[in-house]
Amino acid sequence: MAYRIEFTKDGLEDAKALPKSVKNSLAKELKTKLAFHPTGCSEPLRPPLTGWRSFHYGKYRVIFKLYEDLEIVAIAAIGKHSSRTAEDVYRKLEVLARSGRLADGILATLLSFSDRKR
Repeated sequence: MAYRIEFTKDGLEDAKALPKSVKNSLAKELKTKLAFHPTGCSEPLRPPLTGWRSFHYGKYRVIFKLYEDLEIVAIAAIGKHSSRTAEDVYRKLEVLARSGRLADGILATLLSFSDRKR
């Protein structure tokens, strides 16, 4: 069974901003690994990002939430893990979570998926 890969608005913006060579090879990894084995090829995150997972691709991290009952991998952020706090993908996600934008993005993604199935 393959999970459907969906992007939040922020996750899609991150994907579009990647260098072309990274974007193409990462897309292949998402389709061949993450879509089929989301828990086997990723790591759970610790608080304050409990419930989220990180898929590592070279220097990049794909942060997602798995909805097993809906068979969806919802990607919320893609970026590098950086020692510079402002550029770190995990810090970016924490800021989105504190502002409420992360929950709003996930909800919008799930609703749009629901609308397309009808």
